[in-house]
Amino acid sequence: EPHSRGRHLHRTVPQPQPLLSPLPALSMKESFLVLSLHNKLRSKVQPPAANMQKLVSPPAGMCLPLGCPHAPPTACPGRGAAHGLAHGPPCRSGTRSWPGFGAVLERWFAEGRRYDYGTGRCARNATCHHYTQLVWATAGRLGCGRCLCAGGHGPSEAFACAYSPGGNWEVSGTPVLPYKQGPWCSLCTAGLSGCFKSWDHSGGLCEVPRNPCRMSCRNNGLLDLSSCQCSCPSGYTGRYCQVRCSRQCLHGRFRKEECSCLCDVGYGVSSWKPSCNFPEC
Repeated sequence: EPHSRGRHLHRTVPQPQPLLSPLPALSMKESFLVLSLHNKLRSKVQPPAANMQKLVSPPAGMCLPLGCPHAPPTACPGRGAAHGLAHGPPCRSGTRSWPGFGAVLERWFAEGRRYDYGTGRCARNATCHHYTQLVWATAGRLGCGRCLCAGGHGPSEAFACAYSPGGNWEVSGTPVLPYKQGPWCSLCTAGLSGCFKSWDHSGGLCEVPRNPCRMSCRNNGLLDLSSCQCSCPSGYTGRYCQVRCSRQCLHGRFRKEECSCLCDVGYGVSSWKPSCNFPEC
């Protein structure tokens, strides 16, 4: 079950059976596949989500505890940050085989069939907490791993994911909806104004815009993302390097920023003229 910490809700959930030994961390390929599938599923929620964030891996040096007893954390959002946990499938005795990451995540997402978005509640005698944590809109960081558990008939593996910030909140006994309904990306915050689309162009997840300047430079100009200014190649000027310049200033100084000649005394029609189509100095 997922676990959230916060002012409004503290839900204690069954923990996996005792850990036998730490398991190796997920490989880069496994971590990428788990992250990609999470974002794919978050792009498929119905009704559509207006503020669903794209999940990303935590930065190096950060860790999220997975809830496995004595297990090392995998990724950490920082001190005091709320986090959510999801375990599955539960540790079962008799086998170490399990269906794999994809099947587990699909199973969590399938819990949404028993979830009523209108009321924010799950059907009677059903479990939806994995689903609501998986699609919690404001969760931005994801760390997943394996737990090796002791069973009566031998060891078994469990798959666990940690999310930051965590979800499954309640306020005065009323469940908080996991996301806001509306057209995809219509309620993204200013810092997450980009809209990530799946390969099939379905859905939409709020992300840090790849080009926060919302502009591009023409004619092979280079965009400085820190200043949102174009560095233009020789022969071009203008805010977007869209103006081609003639540098035929025989008796004057070329003003690149104005695409003009500042003529010497006695040359030119005027001291300077902001146009590229004028008599040479």
